[in-house]
Amino acid sequence: MSNRDTQKQDDGILEPLSAYKTIYKSAFRRNCEEYFDELVKKSGVDLAENRKTVAAYAEKTRLAEAEERSHSRYACAQALLIVWIVIGCVLLLLSIGSFVKEATMLGAIFAAAGALSVVAAPLLLVYHVRPALRKTAERETALREKAEELLRRAWKQTQPLNALFEDKVTKKLIEKTVPLLQLDDYFNVRRYDFLNGKYGYGADDPETSTIGILTGEIEGNPFVVDRELVHTMGSETYTGSLVISWETSSTDPEGNRVTVHHSQVLTASVTRPKPFYHEETRLVYGNEAAPDLHFSRRPSHAEDMSEGERARKVKRGAKKIRKKQEDALANGGSFTELGNEAFDVLFGALDRDNEVQFRLLFTPLAQKNLLALMTDPEGFGDDFYLRKSGCLNYVISEHSAQWDLDEERERYFSYSVARSREAFLAFNEQYFRSLYFDLAPLLSIPLYQQMKPREYIYRESDPRRFTRQEAEYAVNRMNVRAFAPPSAATRCILKTRFLSRDGESERIGVSAFAYNAYQQTEFVPVFGGDGCMHAVPVDWIEYVPVSSETTVEMKELGLSDREFYGETSSGSLRAAMERFGKIAHGYHHGILCCVVPENEGGFDEAFTIKK
Repeated sequence: MSNRDTQKQDDGILEPLSAYKTIYKSAFRRNCEEYFDELVKKSGVDLAENRKTVAAYAEKTRLAEAEERSHSRYACAQALLIVWIVIGCVLLLLSIGSFVKEATMLGAIFAAAGALSVVAAPLLLVYHVRPALRKTAERETALREKAEELLRRAWKQTQPLNALFEDKVTKKLIEKTVPLLQLDDYFNVRRYDFLNGKYGYGADDPETSTIGILTGEIEGNPFVVDRELVHTMGSETYTGSLVISWETSSTDPEGNRVTVHHSQVLTASVTRPKPFYHEETRLVYGNEAAPDLHFSRRPSHAEDMSEGERARKVKRGAKKIRKKQEDALANGGSFTELGNEAFDVLFGALDRDNEVQFRLLFTPLAQKNLLALMTDPEGFGDDFYLRKSGCLNYVISEHSAQWDLDEERERYFSYSVARSREAFLAFNEQYFRSLYFDLAPLLSIPLYQQMKPREYIYRESDPRRFTRQEAEYAVNRMNVRAFAPPSAATRCILKTRFLSRDGESERIGVSAFAYNAYQQTEFVPVFGGDGCMHAVPVDWIEYVPVSSETTVEMKELGLSDREFYGETSSGSLRAAMERFGKIAHGYHHGILCCVVPENEGGFDEAFTIKK
């Protein structure tokens, strides 16, 4: 498919599922393959030689593992022979003792067996098993050494290729495949200002911290994919037990005094506060179409249903929808069914509050697209939640929880070009598929692609270069121990705030919130079967809030990670990193973030490389 064909398709993705199956899936893989092959060509790696080295390494490893198994078998044989010798000695001594008292046939048999064991087992051990143990160990060691040598050779062969991998490649490949999608290098202030000022995005939650971020636009309409670490307070029930015993006496029918022993396990529980943490990934999309409409829907997982199961679900749901419409008419409401029972039931946006604007969005083509998306397992089927609140649309999908948002070039590093290629294709295809089908419910609505945002006047007075979300992502990508309060026993919620700007660098305050955990024991009174009250011990954990403050410095260098780490290993950034990266640092999205000692002044002058 030519770029011209791609562009024609992107003038409007009329049927997103069909476009993915017939165009984008294969086009994206082809673009990935071409990019990887071009890297290999540029690196100068000899593919045939690398395949030969990797095959030799695999063979030597296989042979070494076979020798290791043989060595284990001989080690077991050695242990059994030693046991045999001990048993033979015991039998021989027993037979000698029995002969002293009385000669018997059984004693003679024991004597013969013991003598055979004492003679044969040591011979097998000395002349066969021990030499075999030594030889297998020697062969295994030699094979392991040869395998390590081959592995080092293979890594040396692929080093030029590994050095060429860069971040941001995935975004470039997606934009090349689907020009309709434009992805940002990072979540910049202008993008945030547009989303916040025009659509109302951006309310900060002190209980969350951004650990992943991706932003971009579709025909000028912005979207954000953010992954948040979410803190909630709940409770945990702890249980303890105590065994008690007592005696009772009674008289049996014969007049004898009988003592009966009793025992009982007493249990008790206490419920105490406990922090919980989970991750949430959502896509937020701004569009001015249907600005007064609000609704929500949940996954139906229609892709897992047979045709008969879907038909029965639609039939049952249609009755409820007709009843809802009747109730709305009776009570002055505005809800009316669409006339497409399958869509109304499976999409299920029954809490919609503006029927006119709902129909404006969900035209017959939009309904067709969404039904295809929900019932076809080619993507992820109907695994998505969708909520519209005015101009903001929120998509939360089940598959996005497994979406790896970090474009780390190290994931492609390998001693084998074939394995590197496999990792490159697998990660990028997974990334593209996850993003595309998070956007697919929105792309299924033609009006969203047709609606271009009206002009927006940006605020020029904002002193920040980096959004709160980008700063939180940066510090969460670093070593969290650099920010965690001492003795913190739980995960940390890291919140950032702008402090000051010095040239092109920014000082950011980082607040870390976590809990210390202390083991406690509470004694709960429980009435026992002995008629007494007992204190049952229940161990529980007390979580005490702790916090700490740290200052970091952030600067956009605009280098790829490959360029950055090349500079810090031998170039002009080395001295700066030695000075400011002592505690902790991270480099992502072209932005350097360093924990800076309190007594340091501005570090902008240390970084001579500009974007």
